[in-house]
This record gives sequence, structure tokens and C-alpha cells, in this order.
Amino acid sequence: MRVSGVALAIVLVSALAGAGAALWPLLDQRLPEPAQVALGGRIPTRGEALSSWLGRRAEQDGKTEVLVRHPDGVLVVPRRELGLTLDTDAALAELSRPRAASGVLTRLGVAFGRVPPEPLEIEPGYRFDATRAAAWLADIAPGLRREPVDARLDLRGHERIEASAGRELDLAASLSRLAAVGAASEVELAFTQLVPKVPSSTLANVDPTLMLSEYETDFAKRGGPRVKNIARAASYLDGTLMAPGEVWSFNRSVGPRTVERGFVDAPVIVADEVEPGVGGGVCQVATTLFAAGVLGGLDVVKRRSHSRPSGYAPLGLDATVIDGEVDLQLRNPYPVPIIVHAFLPVPTRIRIEMLGSVPPGKVEHTYAVTKSEDFFRRVARHPELKPDQVKRQQKGIPGYDVVSTVRTRYLDGSERVRHYTSTYYPVPEIYWVGSDVDPESLPALPERATHTELQGDGEAVAPASFTP
Repeated sequence: MRVSGVALAIVLVSALAGAGAALWPLLDQRLPEPAQVALGGRIPTRGEALSSWLGRRAEQDGKTEVLVRHPDGVLVVPRRELGLTLDTDAALAELSRPRAASGVLTRLGVAFGRVPPEPLEIEPGYRFDATRAAAWLADIAPGLRREPVDARLDLRGHERIEASAGRELDLAASLSRLAAVGAASEVELAFTQLVPKVPSSTLANVDPTLMLSEYETDFAKRGGPRVKNIARAASYLDGTLMAPGEVWSFNRSVGPRTVERGFVDAPVIVADEVEPGVGGGVCQVATTLFAAGVLGGLDVVKRRSHSRPSGYAPLGLDATVIDGEVDLQLRNPYPVPIIVHAFLPVPTRIRIEMLGSVPPGKVEHTYAVTKSEDFFRRVARHPELKPDQVKRQQKGIPGYDVVSTVRTRYLDGSERVRHYTSTYYPVPEIYWVGSDVDPESLPALPERATHTELQGDGEAVAPASFTP
């Protein structure tokens, strides 16, 4: 309550007349107390219960934003998403603590317009929800990760690609920094450096004039969009290095097969049929590299054969890859780096050369079929075909179990022999037919085909197997 000017004048006149001593208790009761405390720069509303004011304050504080800094910029995040909430219990206890009242003259001066004394500033405390903060960090971590870049040679561009470190979010250290934010308005996340496997210094020992091995495959009869994917994968592969002793990854070197990175839809094998998929044709690049690696004496760490014979490489000398699932991994056993030179010498062939070392000797690959399995014919009715239409969609291929032998004859006369296996599953012969076609009217079963299975409208009819 503000004392009026008339009342104060009367008080002063009375004081001058010698009656002021009797009015001090009245002034002490009537003059309002200036704000004594403030929480984070805000003064509690006079007349409102502290618990109510703190509840509103906590709600507003949870919406205030914290600048979360990282190497690429800043994230603006509400406090509550970071697990930070105002500790209202501690604030209530501190604000409610008894404090000595201001003197009458101080309050009288404020009543006459004097600037009130600064209130005692109380720093707000915060509770920290570590579970919520950890979940937020885990959600943003993939987007902040940067893969290291290996040193490589662009053999066609005649330039050296320098190595650069990558990074990943240090979850534990970042969580500790969030826990310590308190009333601060910004925080910097912590990161761990990811070191490239091939540093720039490695290139000093590279001699691209030495040919360890080479291999070529042809795709003249398998063109179309596969050509673009083969060329794109070769461009990502070209110039990569295999450091001495390194386990080298095809998927890591070529990277994700996405439209954004220049790959397109092309035929891929799904189950036992061919369907379109982004990156179709990249397996031919993997096969060509695998064959060059085998003939160069590299160690095979991880490799899977195709589910069917590839048609562009001998049995046992192919390799399949699936982005993020199936990888081809080779180890460089030599004391010098090996450079991968991948290119298309003509528009219908891919060639991969392993450079940087002389051959250890003569390397030969042979294979033996240990088991062969027959295939069958699958007849599927497709409503989009004319009632009497017949379309041979896929050729049947027998299955094979194969053992490969890699024999290296060294210059000193010694030999090294290695074996590995491959499994190729039988591929059904597939006919698409219209609704009126009798499966028994189709051509006779080819050699190695055992029987026919009938499907309807793309789904199997249980069980509709028969032998014509």
C-alpha cells in the first residue's frame, strides 16, 4: 500500500512538532516492504501464494530454450526436452526463509520515489532427468555422426584425396554436460574423434605403377540401368586404399546405394526371382573386385556367393553384397598399401586393377562341384495378361555346391593352397500365363526340371504341384 503525499506531509509536520516518536510504529506497519528476494531475475508476485507462483514459473521455464552447440551449428531445444525442470521445492524453501525487515526510513524513501534496494538474487536450482536427456541424445546422435575419410588417389583425376577425421557423439560426456547446465542458456556437446584407417601419410609409400592383379567382367547383355549403377559404384571405389594388414570393406568404401548418391532402380535378386531395386548391378562390381583380390593373393575375410550363378564370372569367383546387410571384406597381407583402380575401359565392361605391389607369384583359382540339385517350373497366373497369353519370365538353373581352390606358387618354389565354399540354390523356371492357359499346354519341361508348381494371381495355391 502506497502512503499518500498528504499523509506523509502530516507525518512530517507532526514529527517537526515533536510528535514523530509516537508515529514510528504506525509507519512501520503501513509502509510496504520492498521486494527482498528474486528467483532468477524474477520477483514473486505480491499477494500470490509462493507455491502457485513457482508452479507458473516452472511451466514457463520448461519452455525456455537452450542453445546446444555442435561442430556444424546450434540446436535450439526447450529445457524440458533436455530433462531440466525447475526445483520448486528448493526454491520454495529458500524464498520462504525469514529475513530481517527493511528500516522505516528505507521504506519511507521508497514511498517517496527513491530507487528500492536491490533484492537478494537466488539462483534457481534444477532437477535433471537423465533418462529423458539420454533418449534425446541417442535420437540426435546418428545425424551428428561424421564418418572418417580415408586417404585415396583419384587415378584418373591425378589428385590426392587427403584423409580427414570423423566424429561421433560422446553420449556419456554430453550427458554430464547437460546435467551441469543449470540456469545457463547454452551448452556444447562432447564428441569422440573417429580416426581414418588410411592416413594421408600412407600415400607416401604408394607406387601405382606396380600391378598386383586385375580382372574384367562384361555386361553387354545385361545393360539398361545396371550400367549407371556399375559406373557409379566404380567411381566411389576407384582410388581407395587397402592399408597393410587392413580388413577392407566394400560397403564402407562404396557407401549407401541411394538415389541421392546417384544410384537408380535396376534388377536385383529377391528370394528366387528378379525384381527392381535401387543399386541393382553393384554386385557385378563386387564380383569383379573379389576376383581381382583372389588372384592378387588377398585374404578373404567375409564373402557370400550369389544365390544363383552370376553368368559373368566362374562359379566360386563371384561375390554378392547388400547395402547394410551383406558385405565383402578382404585383408591386405602385404607390407605396402594396395590401391583399387576401378573403371570402365569400354562402356560395356568393368575392370578392376590392384596396384601398389608386384605379384607374389602365380595365383590360380579352380573349382569343383560337389553337389548339384535340380530345379522346378513355377506357373503363375497374372490378371494383367491376356487370357491366352504366355510369358516365360525366368530361365531355370540347377543348384550347385562348389569348393574353390586358390593355389599360389611363389617365386621361391613354395606353394600356398586355400579352400572356400560357395552355395548356389536352384532357380525355378517361371512362366506367367493368362487365366485361360492350361499349364499342361506349356512346352515340355527342360532338362534338370523335375515338376511344375501352379500359383494363382501371384500367390501360391496350396499345394498345387503336379507333373504334366
